[in-house]
Amino acid sequence: MRSAPRLDRLARLLLTQEGVAIMKTSATTLVVRTLLLAVVAGCGGGDTGPVTPPEPPRPATITIEPASASLTYISQTTPFSANVRDQFGSSMAVTVTWSSSDANVVTVDTNGTATAVGNGSATLTATTASISATAAVTVQQRAATVGIVSGNNQEALRNEPLPEPLVIQIEDRGGYGVAGLPVSFRPSAESGSASPDSVVTDDEGLASTVWTLGSKFGSQSLTIWAPGGVQNIAAARATSDNPLPDLSIERFDVSRDEPSTLEMIEVGALVGNNGDGESPDSFAISLVLDGVALETIHVAQLQPEDTVNVSFAPAGPFDRGSRRIAVVIDPDGGIDEWEKANNTGEKALTVLHQEVIALGQPVTVSSSTVDEVLLFRIDVTEASEEALNVELSGGTGDADMFVHYGPRPDHHYEYRCPSGNAASDELCQMVPTRAGTYHVAVHAFTAFGPSTLTVTVGGKPVETFDIELVFLDGGTAAQDQVMRDAARRWESVMGRGADDLTYQEAVPAGSCGPGSPAIQAGEVIDDVRIYITIDSIDGAGGVLGRATACSRRIVLFATSDTIYHEAVRGFIELDEDDVNRLEAQGALVNTVTHEYAHALGFGTLWGDRDLLRNPSVSGNANADTHFVGPYTLAAFDASGGRSYRGAKVPVESGGRRGSSDSHWRESVFEAELMTPFLTLGREPLSRITIESMADLGYEVNLSAAESYRVTGSAAPDAAAKPAGPVIDLSNDVARIPVRVYDQKGRLVRVVPPLR
Repeated sequence: MRSAPRLDRLARLLLTQEGVAIMKTSATTLVVRTLLLAVVAGCGGGDTGPVTPPEPPRPATITIEPASASLTYISQTTPFSANVRDQFGSSMAVTVTWSSSDANVVTVDTNGTATAVGNGSATLTATTASISATAAVTVQQRAATVGIVSGNNQEALRNEPLPEPLVIQIEDRGGYGVAGLPVSFRPSAESGSASPDSVVTDDEGLASTVWTLGSKFGSQSLTIWAPGGVQNIAAARATSDNPLPDLSIERFDVSRDEPSTLEMIEVGALVGNNGDGESPDSFAISLVLDGVALETIHVAQLQPEDTVNVSFAPAGPFDRGSRRIAVVIDPDGGIDEWEKANNTGEKALTVLHQEVIALGQPVTVSSSTVDEVLLFRIDVTEASEEALNVELSGGTGDADMFVHYGPRPDHHYEYRCPSGNAASDELCQMVPTRAGTYHVAVHAFTAFGPSTLTVTVGGKPVETFDIELVFLDGGTAAQDQVMRDAARRWESVMGRGADDLTYQEAVPAGSCGPGSPAIQAGEVIDDVRIYITIDSIDGAGGVLGRATACSRRIVLFATSDTIYHEAVRGFIELDEDDVNRLEAQGALVNTVTHEYAHALGFGTLWGDRDLLRNPSVSGNANADTHFVGPYTLAAFDASGGRSYRGAKVPVESGGRRGSSDSHWRESVFEAELMTPFLTLGREPLSRITIESMADLGYEVNLSAAESYRVTGSAAPDAAAKPAGPVIDLSNDVARIPVRVYDQKGRLVRVVPPLR
């Protein structure tokens, strides 16, 4: 500190005004002089001395956030925070003490969390040092639920009070009773009265009333109302002095709710008696369409708690449009019963327009409405081995076409053959042409037309089915030729080629059996590729070989279930020692033909289409395992299986992995190609097996079937081998994941082995 010059300047400043020295002897002058002397003394004549320390921070203000709060249920919590600042305006971290003005309303913990205890108002105070702040808290419970404590679901004679009062409790969100709330009791129509009909809840939120039932029999109801729209419904049952029935529609079934103008529907119902008395000896039930009775049947007497299934004759066809169909018990109202409201079951029907197309007669179709679906039906009276050609051609815009044999699916996306080109030139070829009904749906992807829809039998070339063989490790020239001949045989079984599949992404090597090569993005397969390996597995007499499909096609639309189609890739692996033995025995051809069936999906792709029922592998060895494909079932019956008494079509059971659930049952089929044991003789490829491929999604050539008749027994567990020398193929189904590709070649999912 340079004191002297600074003091001189200070003295001159204090004692000079506008450059003129002014000497005053007033009190002010004395004060100035005194201050100067004090400064000089403090500076110590130019030496550095002690400095006065700054003022330490101290709590100066405190605020609470939020400034107030309203709580609506007991036990509800809300946090408060206190902000303390010093005299300089900076926040301070100091201990704050919290307190409540009324612990019966709200409590507060050391962290500032308030908890509602009871209705009312209280003040929270936050204190530190000598300063404090407050926040206002209000607790007012609100009704959250109306609980029925007792008296619900009682019975009494109609027009009589229930034996016990109806007791309810209003609770807040915390589950605590809400006191002082007005509660209203309002019986529904013909459900009597409540006395009192309005009550204020007590300290525990309880209220009660006496409910006198109304005049109708059966179910009656009463609504309990609390402020804020909170409510509950109590129920009671009105009985009579004399037992009465209460006939009701328990279930109402319609075979389809969107029939076409050419289709009949089947209607059934489950009728019950919920009363305490029997019904009349016979009572009427009517099937009603738009208020007009279509049919009336009579049902025998029903005892209390009994039910009966009733069905009507197929109804329809109906005119296009919206319809209401109903089943009505006692349509004339002559039965004295508890209540009538449950005597009717009703459903809405949407009847779709459908036209019949005759073979060879073109029909002009068009639509100006996007997503409109035009329905057609073809009735074929004479079967043919040639293809049924359904063709849409000409016009502008974009229409897609779908064709299906048999009952019409609920949605056109579920039809067997979809054709969705970028314009309105579409073709579906179904092989063979079967006697029966075909359905065609033309979907307006955009407005289209006029286009021509034509249905013919034969006369158009059909794409052949090609099996591409890739020998990863072949056998002798003769053995490899057997593999080729068996492939050609299966090509003749398939009636039409599958759609080409172009892979959108690469597939790793080894994904289709040992040694299978990778697939590159953009690679095309038409129709199926099967990898062949003839190499050592475990020597002669062990595992003869194994085969499976490893990928398949599906058709997938955004709003439909998956439609499964043909295999894309498969593999066959044979033990070279066993192949030499089979070749010497003359059994190699049948064995290889059998394995091709597995590579194409027989027994390996059944699960996707839900064709296998009651599988026996994995814990159900005694199951009556069977295959439920409709084409296969018809072929089984036609081949001598009509009198078979077990579940159809019988599949090998017994729970033996690799044999059961993937072959026809040996004890029933005996000498047929796809049983687990082949004899050294004739093993026909039957129509049953070929039709099972149709159920998998292939178009098939039924003329390729060999003569065969079902002659065996119905034993579910066919563990015994047939007599004489046999080829044991009971462990020939490979277990690998199946890759599933949509119509654009995209991998949709990988399905793990089912067993």
